[in-house]
Amino acid sequence: MGKLKKIIGVLIIAIVIGGGAAFYFLQKDAGAEEETSLSAEEIAELSIDTDIITTNLASSGNFGVVQFNILLSDKDTKKEAEKRTAEVRAAIIATVASFTKEELIGESGITMIEEELIKRLTEVFEKGTVERVLVTEFKLQ
Repeated sequence: MGKLKKIIGVLIIAIVIGGGAAFYFLQKDAGAEEETSLSAEEIAELSIDTDIITTNLASSGNFGVVQFNILLSDKDTKKEAEKRTAEVRAAIIATVASFTKEELIGESGITMIEEELIKRLTEVFEKGTVERVLVTEFKLQ
């Protein structure tokens, strides 16, 4: 009977520890999901809209007219972005100008330019990051 009590005791302890660990990780995942979904007000507080920008493309004789909405990681980064509008604008122009008209056509082109801008704009800011870039106006000629 002594061995049976020890086995049952070990099983109970293992179940309690396993249940506690499962509860902890499930709560952690639920908390992460809550943090990542921002309300409309929070998005408005953390994002900036660029001016409409017209620039030549890498393909000869073509140009693009673009505007972006940039979501930043925090309010300090937004303030920094508002002070660095010339650098943000220059990064956008350089990025857009590096693509040909053929590369930018279609949904994949828009996705490609958004991803490239996230990388390039993150380098502009000293603190914080660029969470998302959305194309809000896009014309190719």
